[in-house]
Amino acid sequence: MTDWISQPLGERHDLDRFACGNEALDRWLRDQARRSHRAGAARTTVWVAPDSPIVVAYHAIAPTQLARVDLPSRALSGGYSQVPGYLIGRLALDLRLRGQGLGTELLLDALERIVEAADRAGGRLVAVDAIDDEAHRFYRHHGFVRVEGSNRLVMKLATARRALG
Repeated sequence: MTDWISQPLGERHDLDRFACGNEALDRWLRDQARRSHRAGAARTTVWVAPDSPIVVAYHAIAPTQLARVDLPSRALSGGYSQVPGYLIGRLALDLRLRGQGLGTELLLDALERIVEAADRAGGRLVAVDAIDDEAHRFYRHHGFVRVEGSNRLVMKLATARRALG
């Protein structure tokens, strides 16, 4: 596991030094994450070093609902026309941490929080909208299934539970 501390986004966190190489993800963290977190639109979790407020990674999660017709297979819907789940709206790692396997750990951190939420509130799927081809490959590598004709990928919550051991 990582030496980074995973915690909910707070006012004390320094967001200005974060740079993942994708300006849209950097800008969202700086300009929208706190507002979205306070409003309850999404819950943002950040990684910091012990005794440091500097954010080095983050993910944002929100509840969502997916239509069966938008899923890659009927098996994912469980027979429901509308399928409750969770959206990983953002997931980003500072450029300085790339190549250390921490992207996988960050995804597992997000999945752990989603599984905990689903255990309390229900849900069947995890969805993500890959921001680019590299992200698409990353999520496919980790067991997400592509939704044809879109940048969306999905995973059953049961698969996420197994991934967490």
